Amino acid sequence: MTDASGRSFEAEPLKGGEAEGGVSKEKGCTEKLKFSHLTGWRTAAFLLSLFLCLAVVFAFSFILPCPVRPQYKSTWNCTLRYAATYDFLAVEDANEDKVLDVFFIYKDAEASRNTCLSEDLSIPCLVLTAVDGTDGKTLWERPLAADFDWVECGVKGLGHQGTGCLVAHADNLTAIDKKTGLIKWQQSRSALMNGNLPLITVPDLNADKTEDFAILSYNPETHMQSELVFFSGKSGDQIGSNVYVDWNGVFGHQQFKTASGAPYLLLLTKSGLNAVSMRSLEALADLKSALKEEKSWEEKSDKSTGLISLYQSDSLKRVMVYPGSGSPSLLIQTGSSVSLLHTDKLNIAWTTNTSTLLSVPTFGHFDKDGIPDIMIEEDTGNKTKRVLVLSGSTGVVMWEVNLLFWTPSPRPASVLTLNTYSVFMLWGQSHDNQTNEMQSSFLLHPRYSQLLLERRNPSQNIISFKATLLERGRHACYLVLTGPDGRQRAELGETDPVILTKRKIKDDVPESGVLRVGADELTVKEAELKEAFYRLRFSDALF
Repeated sequence: MTDASGRSFEAEPLKGGEAEGGVSKEKGCTEKLKFSHLTGWRTAAFLLSLFLCLAVVFAFSFILPCPVRPQYKSTWNCTLRYAATYDFLAVEDANEDKVLDVFFIYKDAEASRNTCLSEDLSIPCLVLTAVDGTDGKTLWERPLAADFDWVECGVKGLGHQGTGCLVAHADNLTAIDKKTGLIKWQQSRSALMNGNLPLITVPDLNADKTEDFAILSYNPETHMQSELVFFSGKSGDQIGSNVYVDWNGVFGHQQFKTASGAPYLLLLTKSGLNAVSMRSLEALADLKSALKEEKSWEEKSDKSTGLISLYQSDSLKRVMVYPGSGSPSLLIQTGSSVSLLHTDKLNIAWTTNTSTLLSVPTFGHFDKDGIPDIMIEEDTGNKTKRVLVLSGSTGVVMWEVNLLFWTPSPRPASVLTLNTYSVFMLWGQSHDNQTNEMQSSFLLHPRYSQLLLERRNPSQNIISFKATLLERGRHACYLVLTGPDGRQRAELGETDPVILTKRKIKDDVPESGVLRVGADELTVKEAELKEAFYRLRFSDALF
């Protein structure tokens, strides 16, 4: 080999580890060896971490399995022979399985004989019952002394924790735990003249860290004074003194909060709608009150009675708190009209003339303006009713149908969907179904309002009816309680049994025929309507 000058030389290996450019080859190899060892450790650490993570995941998947969603029957019924029942249905989660359960009360002569005797109660006694919303099986029964006056469930503060049921029966007020059916407390009603629903809930008055309640008593048939009594939710003991007031002609009441959150008691009287602040009532009971009052309302109060006139009418029938509006409003029903009263300025937003209403108005969304609409039922004579949907924003009639009806006829109901409109359910008879042996339930889809789905059922004495969701955002169903009316004091065993039935709303669709509404040209086919019902997804939002 020759160099650039032409001299030859012998090729020799590099000496002393000297490399080109003066860099040691031995040093480079050492660094590569160290890097190789470091990469190996990193790989081992990663694989070990991955193994530990997988081990933890698999271990906990067996130790803490995923919660199993309760399996439910789409239809079930609970049958009680030799019994009579009452117009009461409530839903609450009694067994904490995230499915609402059903509460009802009945009077039983035979099936509850041992239950009544075990509590030293005479027969027949009352039985408050909770049944599982998934399959209708009894969760618990609570025997109580007859006679029955009223019951309200969902009452906060009873027995210190959660909600419970309060029953007025015989001479007692009895608080019952919704989970176990055990009696939390029982008090004599000697402090009350009678007691009328609804209960009036109030914040903690006696510093026992539970909500309390009050009961208002009045008798529209007499001229006796109205009486208000406050009770402890935890113990049932009376709080403060009895409040006696000269509110002549009171036949109903309703609890209400103004836009500022000031609590008032609305009083329905023969001369119209009045209000009185809860703060003033607590003061009359010798109780310290931290409640506030609405200044604009108090300026209108009568100095002698403390009453605030909100609406004057000599034919007032019913007042309902209008749901979902920004400013709290009231739906006012008289003998000849339905009106919406805005309470901030006490002005009437709209009035719609009506004839006699057969049932309590029902709220739901018929259009997509986000304002709840109102379904009402007018008596037009000859056992015929006119069912209307009124716009919540203007009061105009958006939909109507004429149906035959029987007495008593269940009020309509609605269930909200994720599409922001509601599905309405109503009862009656179509004009081509005039037999006394059949009665129909109807489903109204607001987007297909030219048609109704009609399911014909055997004639039965419906005492109570309720449509609801038994699970959060799903399980839309309706409950029907049929049988002898306990308030009519019929001889038990001589009539039909008491039957509580639950049906999934969508299960009615394939069993239903189609009823045409109105004379407009039909643009919807039966198959299209039924498919629309099958696609529905429901919302548990109120309004």
